[in-house]
Amino acid sequence: MEALGNLLFNVIMGFVNLLILPWHIFNWIQLETLKEKMNVILLAGMSRELFFIILALILITIAAGIYRRGILRRSIHILETFNGRVGQFAAWFVLLMMLQQVLIIAMGQIFRGNELTFSPLGMNLVNEELQWLSGQLKLYNALLIALASAYTFIEGGHVRVDLIYSAVSKRTKHWMDFFGTLFFFIPSTVLLWWFSWPIMINSALRARPMNIYSSKASFRGFKWESSGTAEFSWVWSFKFLVVVFAGLMFICAIGFLLRNILALLQKDEDIATHYSFEGKRFGGMGMNTPPSS
Repeated sequence: MEALGNLLFNVIMGFVNLLILPWHIFNWIQLETLKEKMNVILLAGMSRELFFIILALILITIAAGIYRRGILRRSIHILETFNGRVGQFAAWFVLLMMLQQVLIIAMGQIFRGNELTFSPLGMNLVNEELQWLSGQLKLYNALLIALASAYTFIEGGHVRVDLIYSAVSKRTKHWMDFFGTLFFFIPSTVLLWWFSWPIMINSALRARPMNIYSSKASFRGFKWESSGTAEFSWVWSFKFLVVVFAGLMFICAIGFLLRNILALLQKDEDIATHYSFEGKRFGGMGMNTPPSS
């Protein structure tokens, strides 16, 4: 009973903090030093207050969407289109990765060089060793995974092995997706964010070492952890991308949850289980056409 009471209290405080969020932001802006402002951000990034503020916003959206379907449609459209645009942007890293790999192979195997220099019109844009550039390809791959995974999910492009899902009706699929998102998808993204936030902070900033139980923070400056080898050494960037991945997948999970709620409420409407950017369909609406209210 005590745990249930604490949960209920935190949910109520989430609505209260959401209501007075502008006041919190104003107080944060009024802080005098960068250190004080950064300390607030460090702790807020993995705080239960932030979680319950977001939860309150989601619950309000669901309640308003049940009352007016247009709100639900527009929320889904915004969340899925955002992740779609981010994923489509990330797709360009495939081309960049391919071109850089070709240049590395050509320079190393044909010209027997050890570095790649690119200085059009006297502007030195690239002057790095091939070993460093080869390691940089890992960053492009990490960017693709972090930025485009949510887009791939929205498109229904992830491989799924099932014995039941493909054989049931569309409405049953929506029920399965609803409960799967509620009990597995959303919690996994929250846990990933919770565990990766302090790891990213410890790698990118010179601050008091953080962990998942941290209740204090002391920002001292920027660190930008590197490996100290001849290869691509931006270690901090990979840890930062894990946080980005968790955030985008959380947004994807919320959009998917709302999509299934809408499908379950609109019994007479054929709403697809996934958005298709190529087919431009969203429950009968085009990708570039904002949902009607």
